[in-house]
Amino acid sequence: MSKSSPDVDLIVAYDPSFRRNAHQLLAWGYEDARPIIKPTLEETDITGFIAEKIDKRLGDPDTPPRFVRYSIAEDQPVVGEGRTGKSRRRVDLVVECTRGKPRKKYIFEAKRLRKRGYPISKYTDKEGLQQFIFGTAYATQYPEAAMIGYIQSDNYEYWIGELTRKFTESNNGLSIIKELTQVEVIASLPNELVSQHDRSTGSPITVYHILLDCSEISI
Repeated sequence: MSKSSPDVDLIVAYDPSFRRNAHQLLAWGYEDARPIIKPTLEETDITGFIAEKIDKRLGDPDTPPRFVRYSIAEDQPVVGEGRTGKSRRRVDLVVECTRGKPRKKYIFEAKRLRKRGYPISKYTDKEGLQQFIFGTAYATQYPEAAMIGYIQSDNYEYWIGELTRKFTESNNGLSIIKELTQVEVIASLPNELVSQHDRSTGSPITVYHILLDCSEISI
């Protein structure tokens, strides 16, 4: 199989402002949806609530004008893997900017984090982080993407520790180039890490790890 690399124009287009804007939309969506997010919800339900709130923000006249060319989509089918119909894998959230060509897309893959039933291994396995590393069509044309962890038990410190532990395991299947590092893209998403991985396509991908508190809200 021939190796594909990210489009050179897309690499240039993924500048800090595009990254910040994609993160900002996620932060707004999460902030607005937080009152209705419960720790028992499925990942698709949480993602759906966040996407709805992002879409509402995009239609709000008070939203800064730089977002006029942005759109949000959820549960988007992955193209290029040879799968058809319901067998096609799907991306959780896609932020698209229509300014310029090729169009820029920022992909977010989300996973629940809960001690019972949703351990860190489900975040990093072939249905999570490894899709970016070994998928033949999963964001292969983009130089970076993001993982979202919906924290449904314990706290940020626990899950950052679990993710760090997974990264330090031998034979973790993550093809790590650069280890986890704390990063702040925007102030309203403070619990964020970044890592870089080699891909089966031959080009590296930078992955941002965003942890969102989805536990019960204390009154």
